[in-house]
Amino acid sequence: MHYKVFIIREEVDYTEALEAFKDNSFIKLEPWGMSVDHLRLTITGRPNTPYEGGKFMFEIKMGEDFPFAPPYCYCHTLLWHPNIDSSIGPGKLNICLDLVNPELVGKVDIKTGASGWTPSKTLTNIIEALKGQIHCEPPFFNPADPLNFEAGDQALNHYNKFESKAKEWTKKYAMN
Repeated sequence: MHYKVFIIREEVDYTEALEAFKDNSFIKLEPWGMSVDHLRLTITGRPNTPYEGGKFMFEIKMGEDFPFAPPYCYCHTLLWHPNIDSSIGPGKLNICLDLVNPELVGKVDIKTGASGWTPSKTLTNIIEALKGQIHCEPPFFNPADPLNFEAGDQALNHYNKFESKAKEWTKKYAMN
């Protein structure tokens, strides 16, 4: 019985996200295979960012404990970003985002106000946050709290160097 309730929640989240982003040309959401509990999210970099025109693919997988735990999120596209570390292999979290960190469920960072996952959060919240990271929108683009320390330091202290490398990686790894 519980399994059926969770499948309904996954379907509701997926349908809500499709509706929320149906007119957003930067977002493409689709099932990874045959089920809406495993999704492929492609975010296109917006103009005037280091990621302009790049296509960044994320995997989102809702586990058996969803919605009580966040979905597993992983960025498959190599990119130079303070909050995404391309050197971390699949199966591990390579995105620095409180919302998808299983260790931060129900917690709030007093300094930043960022909150971890709660069952009231949805797939739409996650997509908005990931889009904010790729579109360099604070608080989601946060070089002061990096996962990739070198990219974070560059973004804070040598932005031109950061921007140049991010554009180079976008052209090399995220363009069709």
